[in-house]
Amino acid sequence: MKTNILFLVFVFLINPVKSQDAKVLFHWSFDDSSKLTSWKAGQDIPYDNYQTGGLTKFVPGVKGSAIKFDGFSSYIDVIPKDMADGSAEKKLFNLTRKISLEAWVSLGAYPWNWAPVLTMGKYKITGFYLGIDSRGRVGFHMSDATSVWHECNSKLNPETKLGLDLRKWYHIVATYDPTAGLAIYINGELENTYNDFIDHRRIVYSEIEQGFRMGMNREMLAPTDAIRDWATFPSRYSLDGIVDEVKVSDNCLTASAIRSLFLSVKPENDPQFAPRKFPTVKSSGRFAASYTRLSFYPEWDALWPVGEFNDVVVQFDELPIKIMFWRGTRYSPCLVSENGKWMADQSRETGNNWFLAQGSRDEMPTGCMEHMSDVQTRSSRVAIIESNEARVVVNWRYLQMDVKFRQNDSPDNTGFGEWGNELYYIYPDGVAVRKVLPGSGGWQETIFLNEPGTRPEDNVELAAATLINMKGESKTYSWENGYPKFDLPDGNIQLVNFKSKFKPFLILRTGGSFDVFNGEVRPEYSHFPWWNHWPVAQIVSDGRSANAPDQAAHSSLSWGDPIVDAALYGMTDKDPKTLVPLARSWNFPAVLKLKSGGFESHGYDFTQRAYLLNANGNPGTIRFILEGSKDSPVVNPAFVIKNFSGKNFSGKDFRLTINGKSIPHGKDFRYSVEYDVEGNASMIVWIRYTAETHIEIEM
Repeated sequence: MKTNILFLVFVFLINPVKSQDAKVLFHWSFDDSSKLTSWKAGQDIPYDNYQTGGLTKFVPGVKGSAIKFDGFSSYIDVIPKDMADGSAEKKLFNLTRKISLEAWVSLGAYPWNWAPVLTMGKYKITGFYLGIDSRGRVGFHMSDATSVWHECNSKLNPETKLGLDLRKWYHIVATYDPTAGLAIYINGELENTYNDFIDHRRIVYSEIEQGFRMGMNREMLAPTDAIRDWATFPSRYSLDGIVDEVKVSDNCLTASAIRSLFLSVKPENDPQFAPRKFPTVKSSGRFAASYTRLSFYPEWDALWPVGEFNDVVVQFDELPIKIMFWRGTRYSPCLVSENGKWMADQSRETGNNWFLAQGSRDEMPTGCMEHMSDVQTRSSRVAIIESNEARVVVNWRYLQMDVKFRQNDSPDNTGFGEWGNELYYIYPDGVAVRKVLPGSGGWQETIFLNEPGTRPEDNVELAAATLINMKGESKTYSWENGYPKFDLPDGNIQLVNFKSKFKPFLILRTGGSFDVFNGEVRPEYSHFPWWNHWPVAQIVSDGRSANAPDQAAHSSLSWGDPIVDAALYGMTDKDPKTLVPLARSWNFPAVLKLKSGGFESHGYDFTQRAYLLNANGNPGTIRFILEGSKDSPVVNPAFVIKNFSGKNFSGKDFRLTINGKSIPHGKDFRYSVEYDVEGNASMIVWIRYTAETHIEIEM
């Protein structure tokens, strides 16, 4: 990543401006945005001792320009160039006994822990720290001559449990006087004071030669609100927000002066933050899988050194839903409703070093070993295997790793680690089979995503899940009064009650079951579990509770025991009981009986949701009966016929009749030829047809 050197307006005032007997020592207005240059390795750094890291950029501020920190990588260092004894800079950077700090700030999201607006010295050891924490509190912290760290923090709103609102300008001022102590002001009003000092001599500084730091901590801090402290590590992040008009003064400003400073500025511009909406694409009107690059918001998108074909989107010609394989979810496929609600699932997951029973967390993989931990998609990959008019097949492969990209030794000691590999067979009716190849760990957990700005309750009804069994009995369960208990006998069909027209469903094999996810909920925040370490986040943690809807987040409703390594997924706008025939057709498929020679039936493959046949090179007509019934209905069957078409087959003469009635090639009769690496052809056929009686098919 390139390092940017940013020329800033750094005003050494020869005739200091006085404000209630306080003179401004430093003033960063960030208005000279024309002097942004890039630095490349091997070049001399152009003179000016203002250095940026990461993706810092200029944006409109309260006056002129401001600096925007991206929340991930950006910071500014203000470094004195001459610290020789007696130099003007050494005198200036050795700050006075009394001090005031001032800035205008606006947040795009709350930091993962404390993040600095302006700091000098060692965090919690020396110097001072003006920053904002993970709940939006403004804090002014400092050490004294006893090396005790003192904190003065603004208050939280008792209803929201948060401090500053997002995407609003705030004028913040912090003051210190050896007698009066610390004080915090927001928008001209006193927020809090602190004066529990033992020693009143002065702020104690160290490493003054490093100067000031804005935007990012010099030492990484672990995210707050960890589910497992022992599986949460110090993380690299920055302030996610805009900072303007930063000033350091040599005295303790009075309350009236601070009020006047706030009233003297009327912001010229609203804070500029792009909408943080989950990705979407304009409908193609086709049933197909396509490679693309999905966008979230500019600062997040800019992190990724990827090309234009790293994500996969499956669309449908007759349905307003999509299936998204996005790097933001580590390629975990998501069902996306017509109004942008996202339904995900778990990968294969194992764990290691639980509760530190096996040794130090620094010496071995620790915590959850799953796709969620791969924040940079170092190993997670997605590939389109088939994309034709009859079906789409997508492969997802991932390493089960911990949050520090470490893997367990594989059970057979090959050194390859634990991998998950999954195939998704997707048909034009929006139904997909998830086929999970052999591996380690469970893989089903009903998870929905929460777009920034939304809480779980904005995305699902409190009556969030409906279970159905193969008899057609159903029961809906509510989280309004705490966790429910699933008690429908043999409920192997689950519908998630999204606040959308199309709602996601999941069908297990008979004998499979669901249990409520009944841990890690905090009723004061949500009826549902609510975490924001996944998706899109880049923190080093396998679990973090969400305090606000500022970040992308996720929630879980249930765990499933699929019995076998396959399940059906889709979305429906119909009554949940209409899923029963589909579940029966997949669990108890109608028997296929051949009536023509030259073909072999290899039965029904539930992991593909398709009947498998072999033509032995016969290009002739195939006739067979599907013995449909109420218990074994025919619902939109698919067929894979190997060696049927021959190498020169054009498809022009391929026709379909059902019970003697011709079905034209089109929406209800779709087919395509797929060739393997040796040139062997297979005909893929999908038919829109439902029946609870025997039907005769000729192709």
